[in-house]
Amino acid sequence: MEFIKLWMKVFIFLQGFSQMSRVFGESGRESVVGLGSPYFQHQEAGLVNVTTQLEATTYLHCRVNRLGGKTVSWLKRIGQDKDPHLLTYGRQTYSSDARFQIIHEKPNNWKLQIQFTKKSDVGLYECQVSTNPPLIQYTYLNVVVPTIKIVDERHQEVEDRIFYDRGSTIKLKCMVEDIVGEQPEYIIWKKGNRMLNYDTERGGISVRTDLLANGAQSRLHIAGATFTDSGNYTCMMGRTAKTQIELQIIPGETAEQVRDVNCSPPMTQAATIVLTFILAFSQT
Repeated sequence: MEFIKLWMKVFIFLQGFSQMSRVFGESGRESVVGLGSPYFQHQEAGLVNVTTQLEATTYLHCRVNRLGGKTVSWLKRIGQDKDPHLLTYGRQTYSSDARFQIIHEKPNNWKLQIQFTKKSDVGLYECQVSTNPPLIQYTYLNVVVPTIKIVDERHQEVEDRIFYDRGSTIKLKCMVEDIVGEQPEYIIWKKGNRMLNYDTERGGISVRTDLLANGAQSRLHIAGATFTDSGNYTCMMGRTAKTQIELQIIPGETAEQVRDVNCSPPMTQAATIVLTFILAFSQT
């Protein structure tokens, strides 16, 4: 009789134990966490910080175990004192911005996709599970805007315009910094609307691009500068970063006198008139 009572107690215990949740995390280890309530797979992480590149495609992850019949939603807080703005509910996207989409990646990842990420996308996002009270995982998104500048052979930044001697070799370097995520495939140089990277019309043009850990450098060399090389030069990295300078080719002796104009304080009106006269005379 005592043996039967003991066996019944063991049976009841095993039944209760079998109803408890057994989940497998990414590490592959098994753990027991309760009676089947939904929970975030990485809930111990607290606030999740995500950094992305301007114009990149960004993914915010929300992994929910034991979801059952509950629903996952994504919301964004526009301001601290305002209610969250609903982006997605279940498999449906409710945002009027087509850049936002929900992707359910099996087995448990409800990830929010943001295409062509903008600076205005920075902020606090909420992944909610429709329990009572709701489970919430917070993700803060930061968007990095790359910096871009053009420097001369002396590594001085060209902020507006630069002068070169006729017959000299133009040497410019485009520097892009603060790149996160995937590195750019190429940096484009343009004179006006004409791309110079693969230019064969003029000849004597070379472009070399080096990809760095968090940026890129692209060197533009133009041999045997002539007056027709004067114009606006643009360096750009896709749609993310762009800068433009004006380049002027002038006679050698005059160029030596005005070579540092781009690094000096703004010219006086008289100096501007003199330089304009020199440039006009050089074109004749």
